[in-house]
Amino acid sequence: MIATQQEAFDAILAHHEALNEDVRLRVQFINSKVANNEAAQSEKADLISYLNSEVVPHAIAEEHTLYKVAVDRLGLSDLIAEMTSEHRVLVGEIAALSNASSDNEAVEHAARFASLFSQHVSKENELILPKLLDSPEVDLTEALAEMHELFEAAKKASSTKADDIDVAAVLVSLLLDATRELAKAGQRDQAARITASAWASLEAQRPELANKTTTALHRLVNSRNSEPVTLSTSRNARIDRELDVRSLAPAQRHSEIFAAYRKLEPGNGFLLINDHDPKPLQYQFEAEYTGQFTWDYLESGPKTWRVRIGRPVPAS
Repeated sequence: MIATQQEAFDAILAHHEALNEDVRLRVQFINSKVANNEAAQSEKADLISYLNSEVVPHAIAEEHTLYKVAVDRLGLSDLIAEMTSEHRVLVGEIAALSNASSDNEAVEHAARFASLFSQHVSKENELILPKLLDSPEVDLTEALAEMHELFEAAKKASSTKADDIDVAAVLVSLLLDATRELAKAGQRDQAARITASAWASLEAQRPELANKTTTALHRLVNSRNSEPVTLSTSRNARIDRELDVRSLAPAQRHSEIFAAYRKLEPGNGFLLINDHDPKPLQYQFEAEYTGQFTWDYLESGPKTWRVRIGRPVPAS
């Protein structure tokens, strides 16, 4: 049982060291596989699982305990803002690693995460924890106990709340913050794909959070510079029906469109008529039905957009 300030300090340092070493070893496993021209899918999956089940819950718990105390009791607002921003960057790297299209790309993102995480932990150990230890205003044993409670709640990834904190909602907020930073860095398409992937994983279990990602996806797409749309030259594709969603509320449009797609027989399609570029919807189709749909622009605004959405015939 942790009874003193020093014991709490040492326990946090030990946890940081264990996390850092576990990340380093898992990244090393990926590197070794790729260096030997072997597939690293299982190693990549293991790293992603570890980051999501151990590192991200740790970050969430820190922000609501140690970081909060550092701001409220010690006035370290600027430093904590910087450290919180680094959490967003780390979550963005996890998302990028999850979406890596090749083992070499996975190696790149894994190495970047390991480097950033090691630097981040060092800053916590050297710039934050000693100040918390030395301050008579801070009870580190209490902060550590609260941190452990939140950490365990986050690891369970359930709807259980600790101190009124919705873990899934916090994770989504972290992810969306990270995608905004990714977009600012010029990776808007990657940010949109990651956001759409989050939507696909949330729509069934947490529709309110899925709606939040849809809003963020629209903002990402709308904030990019206008890009020319290539219109399809094919006029032979079969169109079963027209689906004009212009009179529907935005929340209704997506459900109607996906319902229409699910009813399609292979080789058939429908004509979507919208009052804006449905590019966000295309990202969601790519996340939900990868390789199982076709998307052909027939008219590209400015007031009316027409897109043929089809279900291709499976290759024999």
